Amino acid sequence: MKTLADVIRRLENMHRFGLIAAVDHANARCKVRSGQILTDWLPFAAMRAGTTKTWSPPTVGEQCLIVALSGELTTAIVITGIYTAGSAPSQSPDEHVIEFADGARFVYNQASSDLSVTGVKTINITCPQTTINGDVQVNGKIESTGDQIAGGISQINHLHGGILPGPAKTGKPE
Repeated sequence: MKTLADVIRRLENMHRFGLIAAVDHANARCKVRSGQILTDWLPFAAMRAGTTKTWSPPTVGEQCLIVALSGELTTAIVITGIYTAGSAPSQSPDEHVIEFADGARFVYNQASSDLSVTGVKTINITCPQTTINGDVQVNGKIESTGDQIAGGISQINHLHGGILPGPAKTGKPE
């Protein structure tokens, strides 16, 4: 039979706020400090963990919620993503923001349909074909290991007709 003290302890442990104290990335577990309690390694929730998977592990010091079945912390799961005062990356109802520790930031404004990616050093896209429907503005050089074709004319293999040696200029490529 459960004592009153045990029942009270279990009730208090069903939902607890805490801060991430340590993270085991290899096993997708974390320890949480809640008051004087330091939990054992507990699983943390992810957006998706089935055939579609996401990975954005908690960070030490991040506020979280411990949810423990029957108030037993050994059965708990950790839910992260609770802002502390002033830690939200935006206050706009129209922005969806992902912000990283190195300063990289993705901001999509649904009111203006504008996607902004800043603070990223390199973007690598690997796929057999990429299609862009719209104008492209490049402020910097473009390098390519292959040919560029504009209006059906190859940059590498186009011909200039009517060329005579001397200072004359060529015509448009054929």
